[in-house]
Amino acid sequence: SLESATFARLFTRKRRGLADQITRAADAIPTHIAEGRGYATDRDFARYVTMAIKKANELECHLQRAVDSGLCPESEHATLTAATVEVRKMLIGLRKQLSKK
Repeated sequence: SLESATFARLFTRKRRGLADQITRAADAIPTHIAEGRGYATDRDFARYVTMAIKKANELECHLQRAVDSGLCPESEHATLTAATVEVRKMLIGLRKQLSKK
């Protein structure tokens, strides 16, 4: 989340909307997890984990748009995309565990 916000600052002046989308999507991932954890059932928590997965997908898309637009270095994009993919994998694993209960 913090890395994504730093990344988005690289091009805030050129594409404020895209920078805001990156920041909001990155911030929403832990927010959905925290909110979902407050529910009493694993089923409800899994629903919020699914929302966090969707936000990870959205973040990856926005990161790709930023590099495709020439707004950021490829190395920054590659690092953040790899981290986003890793978080998504962990969330998918968590959702599977919650579904088993």
